[in-house]
Amino acid sequence: MSKGISIGIIGGTGCMGQWFRDFFSDAGHTVHISGRKTELTPADIARECDIVILSLPLDVAIAVSEEIGPLLGDAQLLMDFCSLKEKILKSMTGSTSAEVIGTHPLFGPFTDSIKGQNIILCPGRGEQWLKWLENEYISKGAFVTVMDPSVHDRHMAIVQGLTHFLTICMGRTLQKMNMNDNTALSCSTPVFKINYDLIGRLFAQDIGLYQNIISKNIHFSDVLDLFLSVVDEGRDSLLSGQDEKGLLFLESVRDFFKDSCRESLKESNKFINALYGEQ
Repeated sequence: MSKGISIGIIGGTGCMGQWFRDFFSDAGHTVHISGRKTELTPADIARECDIVILSLPLDVAIAVSEEIGPLLGDAQLLMDFCSLKEKILKSMTGSTSAEVIGTHPLFGPFTDSIKGQNIILCPGRGEQWLKWLENEYISKGAFVTVMDPSVHDRHMAIVQGLTHFLTICMGRTLQKMNMNDNTALSCSTPVFKINYDLIGRLFAQDIGLYQNIISKNIHFSDVLDLFLSVVDEGRDSLLSGQDEKGLLFLESVRDFFKDSCRESLKESNKFINALYGEQ
């Protein structure tokens, strides 16, 4: 497969679309973009490009894949950047005869480099483009994992869904307590400051994305039910007035993480030192 691949990004005027426009352009490929205000339409991209990328919200990506899928031939690749994979893979494979790959870059558009970042690839149809894409990412230093789409979505119910849900609910709690910037920051520990910044980071970005990550993952409800049961367990253990009961609860959790605790302490110390070293 030649180096000069023609790549079209539908939704290429968005933040992630622009990030990957630069990434593939720097790798020597010709990149075309289509957005709401561009001359190129999604149909133009489908007819002209070797690879067609959907860099769109999930519902929009599904609609566009059904619209342009019949325009693609067997030799082309249709792929996406959605945070959930089961529904979009079903749509893409059902709408086209082209090769299909579900792709999830596990980083945002403010990332300086792909080096050291995780990318999930969910095969839909074909192997030729899968090997090419995997090599493109790995050659630039990314960590690539090939994964079944249903397994991916179950993992994302925790990695993204529960993580963002907790951040949102933490923000809501501070709102209800009327704990504004001045109060919060004057009382901050380093760890709280990081969490406070993560709340602001979430709400500084596209809140519709976080809504979709949580509400459209069919596995999140089960994860949330489990988490709420753990909250009850933690409350029962840590607020029981029985120190031994609380310690046993904490020790049981610590035992699960015992192999990574020291490394996690080391890594988190780097975050804290970097945070206060920049001030």
